[in-house]
Amino acid sequence: MADFMKKMELLWGIPIFYVEKMGEIPQSYGTFLEEESPFLCSPQLTGMLVEKCISQELPVVYKDENKVYFICVKGKEGFYLSGPVCTEELTYAQLHRFYKGYHIDVKENKHPLRTSLVRILNFTALISELTEGKKLEAFDLLKANSLVEEEEEPEREDIILEMQMLDDEAYHHTYQEERYVLDCVREGREKDVCQRVGALVESAGTLSSKQMNHFRYLAIVTVTISTREAIAGGVSPAKAYRLSDILINKIDKCTDLESVMEYFRKAPCEFARMVAETKNKKQSSSYTEQCKDYIYKNYHHKIQLEKVAEAIGVSQGHLSRVFRDDTGMSIQDYIQQFRVERAANLLKYSEASLMEISDYVCFHSQSHFGSVFKKYMGMTPGQYRNRYKQKEFRSGKIQE
Repeated sequence: MADFMKKMELLWGIPIFYVEKMGEIPQSYGTFLEEESPFLCSPQLTGMLVEKCISQELPVVYKDENKVYFICVKGKEGFYLSGPVCTEELTYAQLHRFYKGYHIDVKENKHPLRTSLVRILNFTALISELTEGKKLEAFDLLKANSLVEEEEEPEREDIILEMQMLDDEAYHHTYQEERYVLDCVREGREKDVCQRVGALVESAGTLSSKQMNHFRYLAIVTVTISTREAIAGGVSPAKAYRLSDILINKIDKCTDLESVMEYFRKAPCEFARMVAETKNKKQSSSYTEQCKDYIYKNYHHKIQLEKVAEAIGVSQGHLSRVFRDDTGMSIQDYIQQFRVERAANLLKYSEASLMEISDYVCFHSQSHFGSVFKKYMGMTPGQYRNRYKQKEFRSGKIQE
């Protein structure tokens, strides 16, 4: 049953929990984050739903003051809890009250899944049939949970028609679920993408009457939108489109459904991994730029790699590896080259002696300065000055 409930979560996009009896901690099926669940953050909600489920014959479909729905279905040995889910977009105030009211402490107030009432009722009926063997009608659940006012209760046919009209507004596959997967791609959250991408397969609309074509088109569409999300996440367009071309060509050449499905599931994960690698590289490049900035500010003093790493807040070994990967040279070689460049500038534009320049750019001796300078510039400091010193400085005064 646990595996089946996890598939139900993925198919419908609604969290499901299980609790054996009143007062126990609900158990998650693992598809959704537990720290975001009202059932775990607010034991009062769980207790109220279970108590209500015990007292009434049919499953509970509860609508709170923020227009958020929760479900409780009595099983053979315990209770199945599901939600949150909405039928309309919550306002900022409602969303804030929802998180605060159920003591959910998260950085981002994500909107609960939005779907139609008929889907919520059918979802409840399906869980009931699976766990208790009872076949229920959406209309019966609607009345049992007082989701319509008695004095204004319409005819059964009117309610069914209204629910069908609401169901017509449902997405081919739930927008929130699709958006969640694409957000994960853009943010480089590979693990979350790989876990949830299957929901798109189960709930996608029909793209072709032929099964093979349907999934081939779905796979290509998924590659296309994942490409755009990866670019939005920082991947270079050239790199993203190159992967896109490779995947689409492979999908096009698939001769069996299993291979197409494999590429469908793999594509968003590959793009998410590419985004994560790009973000890591950018972070590493940031260390390199900070290191260069430190050298620029301190090149005329003795520079110790340990002090540089400490100033940046990274380990000495990691900084050395990152710097070499980004620049193709060691930090020590970069420092020497930078000092030579500064010295060359002074040789061209100042009257300072070779010894003064050597001391200023922090070479421990004039001979060492001469050998390092020749290594990078192909000539001695004196030869460089004679060849490149600007005319206006030759006589000690600006020439007309």
